[in-house]
Amino acid sequence: MRQDDGMSDLYERMVDSRGARIAVPIVAAVLLVVGLAADPWIGIPALLVLIVFVAWLAYRSPDSTSGLARLRVLMVGILVAVAVGRFLTAVLG
Repeated sequence: MRQDDGMSDLYERMVDSRGARIAVPIVAAVLLVVGLAADPWIGIPALLVLIVFVAWLAYRSPDSTSGLARLRVLMVGILVAVAVGRFLTAVLG
């Protein structure tokens, strides 16, 4: 039996909300564009927020055995690589 806590309630409300289904991809796209196009000191935090959010969604997702779960892990890995690349470019370049 699964214990409900505040985080699972938030996840379930977000998944069930029609507005969230529209807003989440838009906010994620904006964070990605800002993370890639803005000055590194603005872009890197935007990418970190996106990484945390995508990782939280992947962790809270009920399906952890399908190919979609692997795709979520791949997405987090790509975002981490992009954030590290942006950081190294800002520091070294």
